[in-house]
Amino acid sequence: MTSDRVYMLAADHRWQWEEWCDARSMPRARISDVKRLAYDGFLLARDRSAAVCEYGALLIDEQYASPVIADALKAGVNVGTPAEKAGAFPLTWSEPFSRALTGAFAKVLVRYRPDDDVEIREGQWAKLKALQTWCHGAGKPLVIEVLVPRRQEPEEEFDASGRPAMLAGFIGEAYRRALAPDLWKIEGTLSTEGARIIDAAIAADSWCRQIILGKAADLGTIARWFAAAAGSRTAVGFAIGRSVFWEPSEAFLSGTRRAEQAAADICANYLQLVDAWESRN
Repeated sequence: MTSDRVYMLAADHRWQWEEWCDARSMPRARISDVKRLAYDGFLLARDRSAAVCEYGALLIDEQYASPVIADALKAGVNVGTPAEKAGAFPLTWSEPFSRALTGAFAKVLVRYRPDDDVEIREGQWAKLKALQTWCHGAGKPLVIEVLVPRRQEPEEEFDASGRPAMLAGFIGEAYRRALAPDLWKIEGTLSTEGARIIDAAIAADSWCRQIILGKAADLGTIARWFAAAAGSRTAVGFAIGRSVFWEPSEAFLSGTRRAEQAAADICANYLQLVDAWESRN
């Protein structure tokens, strides 16, 4: 995975689709169909964009997309897989690493608050270190996604300064523990000061870079996050999923859109984000 630029389509969502299917009495087996749809949309974008050809990446899970991963590897796609059990807190593994992490790179999502119980925080640190050790042995780049949930804090203030400060604290502690992923997957902020705080924390390790995640935000909001990160030394791209594929995939599963059109819509959304990132530089 290049450290210069990363345009990642993140399609490893599992519990979100499980809840969606269960609420509509739809078999969970249909989740495999939307994984294939995301892959098809990615391939369309790769065919149409030299930037996606060079910097594109796909994140997708073994649980519902094992055949897609095999096809992606054969097609030369930079495809990665998640290590964590979907939706679990504290951090829990879905399967042994050798079974879950079959792609070219590995990703793990960890939820963190500095006010969590020390036992929870220490347990998660131990798991992250074990994963890093395995990835180094397997020769797989590691992406660490950090989500900092808001509790009682006012939303605007938390997004602008509270969350960036907590993220910076987590990143600094990771470095003190010799935990340094190839990429940090970080929540975007509209605050240029918040983006600066995160950038400075990541830059303390000169090799580490960050990619911005989407939180299912609309494409316009994401473009504003990209703009806030424009002066960053460490921001090299994005890893965004639901903002790209959710609506087309939902329409496909509901029977209101054909697979070919849904894949084309996913492609268009993805390329819009690529354009938004490139226009910020």
